[in-house]
Amino acid sequence: MHIPLLYGLYQLLGWLTFVILFPFFFVYSLCTGRYRQGLGQRFGFLKVTGQRQEDDLTIWLHGASVGEVLLAKILIKELVKILPQAGFVLSTMTEQGMEVARKPGLEKVRCIYAPLDLIGMVGRSIQKIRPTLYICLETELWPAFLFEAKRAGVKLVLLNGRLSERSFQRYQLLKGFIAKILSCFSMISVVRLSDAKRYMILGAEPEKVRVLGNAKYDQDMENLVLESQEQYRAWLNLYPGQPLLVAGSTHTGEEEMLLAVFQDLKKATGMQDLIWVVAPRHLQRLNEVEGMLKQKQVPFERLSTVKDAERKTDTILVDSMGDLAGLYSIASYIFCGGSFVERGGHNIMEAAILGKPVFYGPSMKDFSDAAELLESAGGGFPVSSPEALTESILYFMDHPEEYDTASRRAREIAATQQGAARKQALLVKEVLTQ
Repeated sequence: MHIPLLYGLYQLLGWLTFVILFPFFFVYSLCTGRYRQGLGQRFGFLKVTGQRQEDDLTIWLHGASVGEVLLAKILIKELVKILPQAGFVLSTMTEQGMEVARKPGLEKVRCIYAPLDLIGMVGRSIQKIRPTLYICLETELWPAFLFEAKRAGVKLVLLNGRLSERSFQRYQLLKGFIAKILSCFSMISVVRLSDAKRYMILGAEPEKVRVLGNAKYDQDMENLVLESQEQYRAWLNLYPGQPLLVAGSTHTGEEEMLLAVFQDLKKATGMQDLIWVVAPRHLQRLNEVEGMLKQKQVPFERLSTVKDAERKTDTILVDSMGDLAGLYSIASYIFCGGSFVERGGHNIMEAAILGKPVFYGPSMKDFSDAAELLESAGGGFPVSSPEALTESILYFMDHPEEYDTASRRAREIAATQQGAARKQALLVKEVLTQ
């Protein structure tokens, strides 16, 4: 299909969907209170902050949700070092992403909800922010925004790009259209050579594509959470050596599986005092997880409760953003969710960087590079089922010297991934000087 016709059809369907569904969405939002936050921003209505000069440098980064927002914050820290005069805008699409974006730690960053990808809405956003450069993280290819930004003279860069085989096959069905979108970018930084090859097959110009590693794994190992370990131990009221199982970023169905693992482990010698901390990936699922625990007659408390009062149960449900790294840092054993169900896994390097081996299920397609790295070094352990997870943890409990070796190797392989964020930040500087 002719590219302008395809893009016109995309916009027509987008606007028709918006016009038809928005009245229902509006009523739902009024009745429930959900999704009201930032609604005007999603339509492109943004307040102008301060008086911008023509030579002001404004860099806009877009991260779809929590993982990409965390990535953006890592990159901003590096960009501030080499471009101290720059101002930053960070956009996201979800309330969870906004919660993480607004957490303390970064200055000079304006956090907004991304506009819907419809002509008019994206145009208003671009006109209000007037970015010098826009950074697309991973593969957030929104055609209307990219075309409008390019037309407005904004320089575009794609950082930390990656393409799974499934996404690649889907994009190939629209190869000409995708090639037109990729032509908007001045430079494209990808995670692995396989990603580079896929982007080039889809139409990216080879001279614009660079393999610079995964900045998601590039974190401050010295200061990440070490200073808060004692605080988390105190909140959980752990005695020295008390075993702690942390299940991070879990999805629907996984909590019930992991409950069985927890209950089986507690029957083992030396594990009677085991504490289980479960952190659902999406906080809107808290009621669902609580319902399952109540149905199973499992006593539990929310983390926010034990922060203010002494822990009374062996099961803790994490009900806030930003605590997972601190909990990982004091864990005896870590399971990374989104991997027993078909969600593609989550960032297992967050545990490895703290010197923690990590267990995960078979669904790791979105983080296959991290899994391969950790498995090759003996710091990551794939398990095929909840029963296999129980067996693996019991094995390492009986072989602590092997577990200590795995801990050291996990940290060492994570250390080899440092530097990707700085390389990508330098690429941004290079584009700005072109």
